[in-house]
Amino acid sequence: MLLSAIALAIVARDFGFNVHTRDEMDMNAETQHAAQSALTFLTQELRQAGACMPDLGDFIALDGVNNGTKDELTLRIGIADPDTLQCNRTLLTAQANTNATQVKVQSTAGFEVGQWVYIIKSSGHGRFFKVSSISHPWLRIEGKLDVNYGANSGVYAVEERTYEIQTVGGVSVLMVSIDGEDPQPMVHGIESFNVTYKMAPCPPCTSVNIPPDDDEWRVVREVDLTVTAKSSRKGKDGKYETVQQTATVKPRNLL
Repeated sequence: MLLSAIALAIVARDFGFNVHTRDEMDMNAETQHAAQSALTFLTQELRQAGACMPDLGDFIALDGVNNGTKDELTLRIGIADPDTLQCNRTLLTAQANTNATQVKVQSTAGFEVGQWVYIIKSSGHGRFFKVSSISHPWLRIEGKLDVNYGANSGVYAVEERTYEIQTVGGVSVLMVSIDGEDPQPMVHGIESFNVTYKMAPCPPCTSVNIPPDDDEWRVVREVDLTVTAKSSRKGKDGKYETVQQTATVKPRNLL
């Protein structure tokens, strides 16, 4: 009986050790996965910044806010038809005057109510407007036009995505807001999100925490991302597991 008790104690000890080791491995894998998922998704999104949008004039594909290690990053990406991969864009067929609430276009295909559009003059001046209704060949917008837009001005369907960290139920979560709507959770456990920008000319590619004005935003050539994920529970040492991963992204549509 004594030998059996000793054997059972050894088995119980080994089982407890194995369970604890497996828990530690699961916790580490979960934290690694959170950091990698956030970084992979953001990298893919950044590479699309400016796609299907004008590369001259007022349009800027990137924006952001420097909040230390909890930055905000905004990307503007033109919308393409999922079947043909053609960019959803059209032209004005008649001049639209200041304070107008609708514009006449060649085609309304690919445009949707509630969607943002970017209207740009041949001079390069452009602004964002939200579509309130569609009745071919008219796009009605919320608000009013800021200036006159002549015939042949470009109209681009665009999606704006903003990434930031918020605390939800005591957990840090990387959130995404699309077209100014309420933020939605994307990856749980992301404790920090730090963004820096490398400016032309390259080299030397001067690195800044945030471009100071629109002219500087237009010469961003690379974006450095650092994300830190934190485990949902403490390890046997009483501490949370943290994993930090970094990436440098060249938004191909900005080069």
